[in-house]
Amino acid sequence: MTTIDARPATPTRGLSHATRARITTVLTPVASVMAALLVGAVLIAFAGENPVDIYRTMFSEALFTRSGWRETLLQATPLALIAVGLGLGFRAGVWNIGAEGQLIVGAVLSIAVIGSVNDAPGIVLIPLGLVLGAVGGALWASIAGYLAVRHGVNTVISTLLLVFIAEPLLNWAVRSPLKDPESFLPQSRVIGNATLPQMGFLDLHIGFLLVLIVVPVASYVLRRTRFGFLIRAHGGNRFAVYANETRESVMPMAMLVLGGSLAGIAGFIQLAGVQTRVGSGTAAGFGFTAIIVAILGRNDPVGVLIAAVALSAMLVGAEAAQRDSGLPVALVQSVQALVVIFVAAGDAVASRVSARRARRRSRAVLP
Repeated sequence: MTTIDARPATPTRGLSHATRARITTVLTPVASVMAALLVGAVLIAFAGENPVDIYRTMFSEALFTRSGWRETLLQATPLALIAVGLGLGFRAGVWNIGAEGQLIVGAVLSIAVIGSVNDAPGIVLIPLGLVLGAVGGALWASIAGYLAVRHGVNTVISTLLLVFIAEPLLNWAVRSPLKDPESFLPQSRVIGNATLPQMGFLDLHIGFLLVLIVVPVASYVLRRTRFGFLIRAHGGNRFAVYANETRESVMPMAMLVLGGSLAGIAGFIQLAGVQTRVGSGTAAGFGFTAIIVAILGRNDPVGVLIAAVALSAMLVGAEAAQRDSGLPVALVQSVQALVVIFVAAGDAVASRVSARRARRRSRAVLP
């Protein structure tokens, strides 16, 4: 005998579990972001400003002006590249928190080679720089991979601590072996002919095109290939993967190397597309901000791209709001933290509601 559910119908009661899950996946972050913006509006009002005017300035300047779009996409480019690699690792349960250091090492290795031959043709130097950036980031991440596989060191700790080694390594390099002899400042030689060409219609370097290639490729790999299946399976039950598919060392090392490679490529793109030389502020926090982007994008390549553009628009808009109203950028940046908190809380609530519905369905079909 089965029980009959006589509760009144609701708009979602006729939907399948998979359909309801997809709707929840979309609506939860949207509702969470709206809630974060509302709380942010309260903070802005306490600061003595009109939240509607501040938000209007932020989004109009970042999204509806040529210069705003350019700055938004410039910041979104390294964020998206790094966050795609981090998101795939997070999806597999491999936590790489050290993309900042991997970006630094990728940029340093690139300029270490290219700086002395920067008058060679760009058609040679640009692919070389991309390869060197990927190799530098991968090698730095592989240190954490070796420590995890060989000695069981937690990757959260090892990747993070490697950042604090990469930063002084950068400072030493631009003061000694890589220092530009014609400059009084601690900085490297210029990138020269490896500078990325500009797309005239957007006034943006071609590095953004790489994002438009990496995102669909990563999405295809994640959904349609055996490697993508292993990523998802490793995140769900790594012991089943070890028992039936691969050795224990394969996936952690592979995900760290992949994430490090993309971070190193982002380092070269930032160097060749924006900064032209390596200095003490090369990383600029992109590696840590990309963690937020990966979380907001649900560790999905397409979601990561959307989150990278949205977060970059908030940063660009915050600077515009500061110029127009004097509102501290830190206050608007606090809204970003609120977005992360509300999205995480929304996910927790959605998971709890989903689990409760699953228990209810199981009780409904029991005799």
